[in-house]
Amino acid sequence: MTTTASPYGDERKLRLEHVMSDETAGTLQALLADFDLTVLGVTFWNCFRPWQVPVRRISDNFLFFVTSGEELCSVDGVERVLRRGECMIVPEFSAHSFGLAPGCDAASHFIIHALYGSVTGVNPFAGFVSPFLKVDFPEAFFAELTSITAMRNFNRDTAARRAQYLVKCFFCRQAEAGHYRFSGRRATDGRVAAAIRFINANFPGGIGVPDIAAAAGLGEVRLRQLFRRDTGMTPAAYLLRTRLVNAARLLARYDLPLAQVAAETGFSSESYLCTAFRRCFERTPEEYRRFIRRP
Repeated sequence: MTTTASPYGDERKLRLEHVMSDETAGTLQALLADFDLTVLGVTFWNCFRPWQVPVRRISDNFLFFVTSGEELCSVDGVERVLRRGECMIVPEFSAHSFGLAPGCDAASHFIIHALYGSVTGVNPFAGFVSPFLKVDFPEAFFAELTSITAMRNFNRDTAARRAQYLVKCFFCRQAEAGHYRFSGRRATDGRVAAAIRFINANFPGGIGVPDIAAAAGLGEVRLRQLFRRDTGMTPAAYLLRTRLVNAARLLARYDLPLAQVAAETGFSSESYLCTAFRRCFERTPEEYRRFIRRP
């Protein structure tokens, strides 16, 4: 406690050191500084028997918040019945399913689809101690989600920014409760970090591995060695994934022709974009746009 003289009487400024550990503070700093999150969509659903979504894998991170009824959910084979204020967090490409629980004829929920900006290291959405969690202050949380969902009818970008802030707050609350650790791996070699910065700044252009190596001051063979060691990916794979993630962002936000999406994200042709996109996301770009932007 810090005590300071005051002209207003006996008032004492408290530092609250006991409220937060060094580890939690570090996690929150990493989340707020390094968590490059893009919310693709927020939707609200009322569902009635015999509704059921079978086991599937999707290419973005999936957040599922139950507002009424009971829903039987599974992630990677682990099942849980969720009720109001409970949620399921599914990292990209993880097997999951959801539907009405036995004995329940109707339920409702919010769904958020999100992408993580960095394409290397550990996906932050995989940092929860369990995929099944509870929301703090669900009334306020659902009121905000309701407003965000309504805002999508007027301005999708504004709704996405509000949702991004809400998701980050959710992560922070879970971290403070000890339910989350930010464990994204970062490049340790300065030359690899320089290569990543170059890719992130220049991916819309016609760059390739030779350009990345030159920007990092390395030969191509040495760049591949260091890049794979520090990120688990090759420079070419990182470049392609960066282009695909940014193409997905454009498809989710704007009604751009595919040729323009390809040009703005560094693909040499619309057909190359479509081939690479389908291989990664298991949908064509147009199918993905319809899926993400459905009302």
